[in-house]
Amino acid sequence: MCLGGVIMEKTNVFDYVKWFLENNLDTPRNTFKGNMKLQKLLFFAQLISLAKNNRLLFKEEFCAFENGMVMENVRLEYKNNLKELLNYKRKDFSKEDLEVLELTKNIYGGETADTLSNMTHQFEYWKKYLSLSNNGTDYKDKKKAIVPNKELKNELDNIKDVLDAYEIMNSKEFKEGEELDY
Repeated sequence: MCLGGVIMEKTNVFDYVKWFLENNLDTPRNTFKGNMKLQKLLFFAQLISLAKNNRLLFKEEFCAFENGMVMENVRLEYKNNLKELLNYKRKDFSKEDLEVLELTKNIYGGETADTLSNMTHQFEYWKKYLSLSNNGTDYKDKKKAIVPNKELKNELDNIKDVLDAYEIMNSKEFKEGEELDY
């Protein structure tokens, strides 16, 4: 992408990671649970973007792991280089992307890592790719656990229902106790 002769890089997953870190949503920070919560927020942000804007926030793909959907490169970076992530200079977001992040924070940000993990277990593609990665031993084949981004589009009805419910609950009519017209 070029703007006035200056090459502009597109956002990547670490720009979104940084936003979640800036908003202290990886609680408790610098722990397994904090990392797990960050993973699930990235996942739900990706789904919200697909449901709301019909596009991915980032091109990187998730893996189906025991504790739900995980972005392996982010998991390892958080685990091994959190200080660098905290100092990462993220790019600015479009209005649409910022709205997706705010929705993710408002809808899912108050949940625990375990609750969010359990929510990701409801998706058929999580079950499918977790099963494919199982070699019959304790070892999982991470390459077989990768969930192609195109699969994420298959189960957006629940996310759309959540977004509709959130919109209703935050409507002026609902807050003022007026009768809603469905």
